[in-house]
Amino acid sequence: MSEKIAPQYFDVTLSAITDFGNETRQFELSFEPGRTAEFIPGQFAVVICPKDGKVIRRAYSIASSPDRKEALELIVKLVQGGAVTNWFWSLKQGDRFRVQLPFGKFILPNPIDFDIVFVATGTGIAPFRSMIQYFLPRGLQRKVWLLFGTRYADMIPYHSEWLELEKRYPNFCYIPTISRPTAAWKGETGYVQTKIEKFFSDPAGKRIYICGLNEMIQAAQEAALKQGFPKEHISYEKYD
Repeated sequence: MSEKIAPQYFDVTLSAITDFGNETRQFELSFEPGRTAEFIPGQFAVVICPKDGKVIRRAYSIASSPDRKEALELIVKLVQGGAVTNWFWSLKQGDRFRVQLPFGKFILPNPIDFDIVFVATGTGIAPFRSMIQYFLPRGLQRKVWLLFGTRYADMIPYHSEWLELEKRYPNFCYIPTISRPTAAWKGETGYVQTKIEKFFSDPAGKRIYICGLNEMIQAAQEAALKQGFPKEHISYEKYD
């Protein structure tokens, strides 16, 4: 896929809303009949939010694969006092607005000649979902890890999807970690950066991609550098 895709405006219809808990929702936006959008997995869309006779523009990473031609999916965390996220929460199925895409350079190279470690918290899962959905079905042979951290086990976006992909693709490994687990949780516990230290002590042939809020990104970067990852093999996109 070419990096040079000119951004275009699209009129979209809100066709579905999925609530993940933790004030986090997925919004499915359908294009007008006959229109499709090209983008590279990892890129983002700009939502055009009407506000008091003006518009506010906000960037959201696309959480769906470019293979899904008729719609795209955005995952949004409600921010108290946030003009655009509160507007999103006021929307209902069938509402229409405009988006512009694609933007961004947080993408994988072509060819992919290394194993991939994805590290995310919260809505930082979005670009990695787009990448995973796109590259795994195309026969990517390199190992792919998805390390996702959250507070509670019932707040993992796409949890069942990751488990299913792990069964389908032997080279895909899903590692959720919970910082405030209940006794029922039998998986990893603690913060994502501690899992970098646990699972990726050998950086040879691997690159790390990190997405989320700045505090987590800084901690994950430090953990990766401590494990011996070269700085040029650590990429990130922050949401604050």
